[in-house]
This record gives sequence, structure tokens and C-alpha cells, in this order.
Amino acid sequence: MRRCVPPKRRWALFFVPLVCLLLALPESTARGELPDEPLSLSQCVGIALASSPDVLAAQERVEQARAAVKQAQSGFYPRLSIGETFTRSDFAPLVFSNQLAQGELSGDFPMSPPPGFDPFGQFNNPGPYNNWNTQLMLQWQLFQGGRTFYGNRTALNELAAAESGLRIVHNDLIIAVSAAYYEILKTENSIGIAEESVRQIRSHVEMAEARYESEVALKSDVLRVTVHLAEAEEALAIARHNLDRAKSQLNLAMGRSVNQALMLSEREPSVPNRFNSDDTLDTLIGRSRQHRPEIEVMNKSLAALENSVSAARAGYYPEVSVFAHYDVDTEDFSDSNDSWTIGVGANVSIFDGFLTRSAVSAARARFREAEANNERLLLQIEMEVKNAYLAQSEAATRLDVLEQSVAEAEETLRIISERYAEGIALVTELLDAEVALTNTRLRRISAHYDYLVATSALERAVGGNDGRRLEQ
Repeated sequence: MRRCVPPKRRWALFFVPLVCLLLALPESTARGELPDEPLSLSQCVGIALASSPDVLAAQERVEQARAAVKQAQSGFYPRLSIGETFTRSDFAPLVFSNQLAQGELSGDFPMSPPPGFDPFGQFNNPGPYNNWNTQLMLQWQLFQGGRTFYGNRTALNELAAAESGLRIVHNDLIIAVSAAYYEILKTENSIGIAEESVRQIRSHVEMAEARYESEVALKSDVLRVTVHLAEAEEALAIARHNLDRAKSQLNLAMGRSVNQALMLSEREPSVPNRFNSDDTLDTLIGRSRQHRPEIEVMNKSLAALENSVSAARAGYYPEVSVFAHYDVDTEDFSDSNDSWTIGVGANVSIFDGFLTRSAVSAARARFREAEANNERLLLQIEMEVKNAYLAQSEAATRLDVLEQSVAEAEETLRIISERYAEGIALVTELLDAEVALTNTRLRRISAHYDYLVATSALERAVGGNDGRRLEQ
């Protein structure tokens, strides 16, 4: 004997295991948050690819395309349905047909009519009559001029385009995360330089004050160095606020709250060597035409539009279908009669008001528009690769030059500091040397991370950003 579980107990059977599962999870996991731990670039990219709203939206577009493929393929299969219809009428032809369907006019008619049956009176003026009809229907479109076939191919191409679109989102997200990550590291290094500058200027203030007290320097020298210290402290405060903004930007790219704590595990990542020295601009452009997902999306979209042209031509061809149905008719369910019907149908459109011709013309126009957009896309990608290539080359050149400039500025400041301590250099020379060193260090840091960002941008432009190249 089957036992019925009360509704409250059924809820308990579902709810209790769920609560136990949530209690067993770590608190941070249950809240959908990550523990506060240092993150590498590859970890940040992994978080972004797993939780970014842009990725989730692109994944849902892929699921929509998969569902569209199933819908298009449904035309290849027969359709089976069952229906129930009740009619009550005194319309003579309908009453007569219902009586026939129920088998009420069978037997020895017309040899001798049933008792009380008036063939002439009841045929023309029948009383209200009930009929319950149960029908099992099978329909199958055998040929629709290729509409189903080309519609399926269109849906498959659109699915491939949606999957390549997901790769585009991945690539854009990787470059966004990389740029934000490097911006944090650049800002942190800038803060270090600003802090070192503040410490150095404070020592200069102490030196200027000592010289003033020894009456070997002017009061204006002390004031000038003090003003310069205030400017350096202001620059330090701005850099710290910029760091908070950069962390918020990275959190946003990863799909996390902008106020969530964030620590990075890398402090000075090495400059990657992801491209061969013999990779010319033409080589990179050729590679981009093979690997950029945008080109794959456009190619699949062109194929889909080409199939849509063929599907529009289906209106010129006949449609052939088969059908079968099994019927059960009864007046009051006390007795019934069943019947079956099978058939084949064909339909050819002689004139449809130019509907098919205009549909084909519109489909061809959309295809030609997509071809023009494809040409523009190829030129745009070529320009992106060239800009990224030049940006990387420029950053590499700047980095090489500034490495030597930092060493020269450090030596210059050392010499002038010694000369100022000995009283043979002006305070303006000391301040100029300090400013020159700070600016050169900042420019070197900027060039270093600009090179990293440019390399990542070049990889994205070529079509190679897939996350695996970012592993540490």
C-alpha cells in the first residue's frame, strides 16, 4: 500500500538536507565571497571568467542558440497530438455526420428505418444532438522546399557564432583584468617611489635647517625645500587614492563588489617574452585572421545568412505532408464508435503576392550587408594589431632608455647631495635633481607596465588570449 507523505513532512525532507549542506560549506563560500588572500594574475582571470556578468550573459546566449537548434530540428520529426472536442447542435448536416460517426445510423437502414425515425422530417429538422470526439492526430511535413533543412543549418551556424562570441568576451575580459592588475602594481610601485621621495626630501629639509642654523644657508632654502616636501606628500596622497580606484576597477572586472578587500601576490612580475623576435607585423596580422574569434563569428554569421537565402526560396517549391488520425465518437459515453483516417497532402503556391520574391531579396540584401561588414572588420582588426604592435615596440624602447636614465639620475642626485652638504651646490640644484629622479623612476615604472599591458593587448589583437598563457 502506498503511503502519502504529509505536505509539511515533504518540505522537511527537502529543507533539512539543504540546511545541512549550507552549514557544511565555508562561510565565505555560502555568501558567494572569496577569502581575503593574495591573488595572482591567473587567479584573477579565473575568477573573472567564472563570475563576470558579461561571461554569464554570453553563456546564456550560447544556451539560447542551442535551444534554437533544437527548435529548428523539430521540423524533421512528426508531430503527435491528442484532443477532445464536445459539440451540441441542431444543424442538420452536423447532426447527421455525428450520428454517422457514432454508428447510430448503421444496421438494417435503409431496408427498414429504426422505430420513430422519419427520414424526411428528421433529416431537415433534427433535435439538438451531443457528440464527444476524442482524436489522436499524427502530422508529418515530408518536404517544405528545404525550409527546415536550411533553417537547421542556419541555427547551427548561429550556435557556432554564439560560441565564438563567448571567446570574444573571454578575450576582452582577460585584457581588462590584466590592465587593471598591472595598474594596481604600477600604482603600488609609484607609491613606493613617492614614499622614498618624501623620505629623501625630509632628509633634505633637515640638512637645510642644519645649514641655516649654521648660518651657511638662507631661510629661503629651508622654505623652498619645505614647499617641495608638501608637494611630494600631496603626490603620495593622490597615488594612494589612485590605488583604491585601481583595486575597485579590478574587482569590477572580476564581477566582485568594488569595496571587497583585494591583495595581489605579485609585486614585480617579469616582462614576458610571448612573441618571437622574427614576428613581423605582417606575420601577426596573418595570424590574427586565423585566430580572432570576431572573424569566426562573422564567417558563421555569413554562412547563416546564406542559408537563410536558401530557406527563403522554399516558397517557390511545393510542400508535401502526410497525416493520420484515429477518432472515437460518443453521445453520452454509454456507447462509442471509432474510425481512422490517413492521407497525403501537397500544396503549390501559384501566386503569393510577391511574398517569396521579396523575402529572398531581403535575405540577399542582409547577406551583402554582412559581407561589407566583414571587410570592415578585417580592416579594423588589421588596425588593432598594428596599434598594439607599435605600442609594444614603443614601450619596449622607452623601457630600455629609462633603465639607463634611472641609473644616471640616481648618480646625479648622489653627487649634488654631497655637494650641497659641502655647501658648493644650490638648493635649487638639489630639488631639480630630486624631481628628475622621481619623474624618471615613475616613467620607468609606467613604461614597464605599459609594456605588459601592450603585450597582453597585442596577444588579444592576434587572437591568442585564452587564459592559459597567463599561468605563472
